[in-house]
Amino acid sequence: MSMKMKFDAKVGLLYGMALYYRTTNIWTLKNIGDAFLSRRNPSRLIIIGAFYRNQMEQNVPGNYVVIQFLGDVQQTYRLYCFSTTQNGKQFVYQAHIQRIHQGKRFVNNICSMAGFIAECRVTSQFLPFVRISTKGNVNESLKLPIEKVSEKKRHKLVVCMAPTYALMEWRILLLGIELWLTLGASRIIIPIQSISKDAFDILQEYERAGLVILRHWPKWPILSDKNPNGLVLSRGIEESHVNCLFFAKPWAEMVAFTDLDDILIPTQPLKVYSTANIDILQNLANEHPQAGSFLFEHRDVRMVLPKDEPMSQLDNFNFNFLINANKKKKCTVWRMKTRVIVNASRVDTINMHESGINRLGYVQVRIPCHRAHFYHMRHSFREQTTGQSIDMNNLVRLLNRNFQKRLKTTLRFIAKQRMNSSLTETLDDFDKCVIEINKEHFKLKVSRCMTPHVCYLKLKSEVKCVASVGNYEFAYASGDFILRLMSARFTDSDQNCDAPISKIVKGNYFYAP
Repeated sequence: MSMKMKFDAKVGLLYGMALYYRTTNIWTLKNIGDAFLSRRNPSRLIIIGAFYRNQMEQNVPGNYVVIQFLGDVQQTYRLYCFSTTQNGKQFVYQAHIQRIHQGKRFVNNICSMAGFIAECRVTSQFLPFVRISTKGNVNESLKLPIEKVSEKKRHKLVVCMAPTYALMEWRILLLGIELWLTLGASRIIIPIQSISKDAFDILQEYERAGLVILRHWPKWPILSDKNPNGLVLSRGIEESHVNCLFFAKPWAEMVAFTDLDDILIPTQPLKVYSTANIDILQNLANEHPQAGSFLFEHRDVRMVLPKDEPMSQLDNFNFNFLINANKKKKCTVWRMKTRVIVNASRVDTINMHESGINRLGYVQVRIPCHRAHFYHMRHSFREQTTGQSIDMNNLVRLLNRNFQKRLKTTLRFIAKQRMNSSLTETLDDFDKCVIEINKEHFKLKVSRCMTPHVCYLKLKSEVKCVASVGNYEFAYASGDFILRLMSARFTDSDQNCDAPISKIVKGNYFYAP
């Protein structure tokens, strides 16, 4: 064998050994190393809102901003606020953070995302914005606008509704709005996620008249490894209520938190007048001067909507069907679920059926059922033969008289509009889904968080719907992310009256949150 051939063989052997060690050993080492890897769980805050703290609520000096955000219940958070004095000096403050709900849903992570509020001291009372970060470095912060106060006039009674989710029954919508307005409320705040076009048209007319305030409540954006919409209890009703509370605090005295079909009505409906609910609340406040919130039981009422008339005009509608709502469940020793009405300046958070964080010195008061309660106007196809008899005639006359005036004023531009037919039967799949999730609770092991976004709904009727959709931006802070809603708009819904997922359209890092 020549020297050249021996040299070539040695070179080939060296190349082969190098290739072997370059591939096999490195990958072997990598596979071994994978066993020791752990996944970092960064903080990812989704900002829901930022509001001025009313100085009349404070028991310490200074100017404060309250920031509401959605976060992981298994994590603790730090949040820093950066504001600037008139002299250009930067002021840094670490926020005081509290979870909205510290009760029964605090002990497990089935609904693994929930709302928090963070309170920051800032340099002046009405800053247009504040910068926030999970780190104490302003260069890793996100600019966060603070919501402006929308009303100047004080209102004695304001109603915060739960967000609309595939809301298509416009008659129940009208019932809820007109009952609250008839009995003393002067503003109704309704967050919109998805709703039928007909129902949305009605709400827009009430908004133009200054009676209703529509708020965007879009779905949250999908994060890189999870969908917050399926991990927040009941589509974020509690988070929505807290958002509504801070929005209304500067101009509302009392705020009711409820669903469209749950209304405070005098125990004897024959005794109704235009300020009935305000008088009920004022009398209770006089008896309980330290009350921050009142808890009212609600009683189911047998209510059957009028027979369906396809494509009927809005001005053909009336409330005569309530005359047949002549039974409601009696007050019993067994306590029912409650609805809450708060003194806006004395409470900071609302849970679904009670108040959460009361301001220092104020308490939650449970009202006896026989004294006052909500009427749960539950649409039913079943005859309710037992219960307390009620006479709705005076209430019906008052509602019809007010609604006829409304058709000539507030609703005059859509009075002749033909409305979609009844869609109460289309939510059968959702009812079945909720029943199955409730059954799981009795087994003490559940497969999912209790929220509509984990249910698949196939509506039986094709109805044009409107939905809120948002655009988000994010800031990266040494491994953490902060997201905020930049803008939201109303657009056509997805199939089945479902709202589209909001999009992340702006960020300062190559990793997605």
